[in-house]
Amino acid sequence: MVVLLAQPDGGPCWVEVTDGEVEGALAAGDGLEVEPDEEVTVTSGATEGLCATLLGILEPGDEVILIEPCFDSYAPISALAKAKIRYVSLKLPDFSLPREELAEHFNSKTKAIIINTPHNPTGKVFTIEELTFIASLCEKYDAYIISDEVYEHLVYDGRKHVTLLSVPGLKARSFVISSTAKTLSMTGWKQGWVLAAPKLSCAVRMSHQYIVFCGQSPLQKAVAFGIDATDRYYAQLLADYARRREWLCSALQKLGFKVYVPEGTYYVLVDITPLGFDDDLVFCRMLPEKAGVAAIPCSVFWNNRRRGRNLVRFCFCKKDETLGEGIRRLKNWLG
Repeated sequence: MVVLLAQPDGGPCWVEVTDGEVEGALAAGDGLEVEPDEEVTVTSGATEGLCATLLGILEPGDEVILIEPCFDSYAPISALAKAKIRYVSLKLPDFSLPREELAEHFNSKTKAIIINTPHNPTGKVFTIEELTFIASLCEKYDAYIISDEVYEHLVYDGRKHVTLLSVPGLKARSFVISSTAKTLSMTGWKQGWVLAAPKLSCAVRMSHQYIVFCGQSPLQKAVAFGIDATDRYYAQLLADYARRREWLCSALQKLGFKVYVPEGTYYVLVDITPLGFDDDLVFCRMLPEKAGVAAIPCSVFWNNRRRGRNLVRFCFCKKDETLGEGIRRLKNWLG
């Protein structure tokens, strides 16, 4: 099996590895092989990969569907490409995909839909049935589907991450974006990639070469070392995060929050109304001063910020001592 590891000095670099050594190391990790020269574009992080993709395929007036709550870069980058944005919201209490509403938002002007699985901030993991349904709409309206899969290795309770490239009928219209930030704990290093069919990769690269041209060669060598990790690394990563997820969710539930236990990622979404709060912005501005703890207000993940005002996001990608101290401070504050 051949996998892309780096692009030092402006050219591609790949190595041969034995089966299993890099299982899931790239976004197409479920035994799917990719052609490094034609189907992998190394980018300066997942955000630059998304930017290069959208600028490469969109024309002014095209429509993009965003599934909200959604990561805060999706809408600005779509707007930068002068696309019209249509929003479809996941439905509580289980953040299910509203299929009828989604189908109504597709039309002849729809150029792309962006999904994020596992999903930030809800922790939802899209199922093969949901992705197949989205695929049917993309095929019907000849639209592209862009999947942000940076949390692909953080899926809990025996669930399986499904990459777009494994969904029948999607490879010819899919862009799969990932990075090292979450899997290899390399946030700030800005090393990512876009996986796509050769023709689609050309569209990504037409934009990519004028955005950053090439990522940092020394950091790519470090990425190469990380991608070549054994399966034990990924198993231990998941086990550590699963334990911390259980720890934080249990503690927050005991403190009175309504907790939405995540299926994936390293975030926990909680409802603050049981504690007598109804404004996430006010709550999150108050929290550092009153409790010495930080959280993210979730209304910022919706286009209409009246939605999500009762929700805040905590994270458990911390050392045990940091996580324990944060829980202790919340307990002291809430009594």
